[in-house]
Amino acid sequence: MPAEAENKIKSRRSLVIGAMLIAIVVLMTLVILGYSKYMLEEQSLKTDRGQRLAERYVYAQLFADRLRDGSEGFLVAKTEAEKVRAAKEIAEARLAGAEALGLFIEAESSASGLSRTEVSEVIMLAANAVIGGESPLAAIGESGAPLTDAEISFLTNVRDGAAVIADALNKFRSPSGEVGFRQMVSLGEWKPHALEASAKLRELASALNGQN
Repeated sequence: MPAEAENKIKSRRSLVIGAMLIAIVVLMTLVILGYSKYMLEEQSLKTDRGQRLAERYVYAQLFADRLRDGSEGFLVAKTEAEKVRAAKEIAEARLAGAEALGLFIEAESSASGLSRTEVSEVIMLAANAVIGGESPLAAIGESGAPLTDAEISFLTNVRDGAAVIADALNKFRSPSGEVGFRQMVSLGEWKPHALEASAKLRELASALNGQN
């Protein structure tokens, strides 16, 4: 083979190999960029979900604290202003309750493998028995008359039950940073405490239903 032809073949081979190397580098770069984008999106989603869980956990703690304090407030109130303050705390508990129940439903669904719809009915019924519109708590203090023995017993049970729920939730400290939010999703350290609080809510509802 003439030297000139051999050189042309080598030159073409070098061009082909060079083009293949460039194509491989470009492809690898695109793969890395695509994977990095996917990881960033996944991280962002996990951060957002963790932040939502953390916020719900704080609301659940607020629910238990206000329910306990409001019930105690009615039990010890001597003046109209103290009754109004107790009623306000119960109202705050009721507002925070929606987020608290969302947390309990998330924990129960995750632990049982059941859908949120399947576990929500039991939890909602328990919450309604404690603080719903048909609960005696909705009307306590409205008449302005002294508490009856039944109302005192009801409030005492609610106060003590809410204190137990608060104690269960206070075993975990809700995170406030992005790393903590992601760990809340990946590690799930909040779940046992939320499950315990949810169980205590159902126990309280059962006790109150037995009382009525």
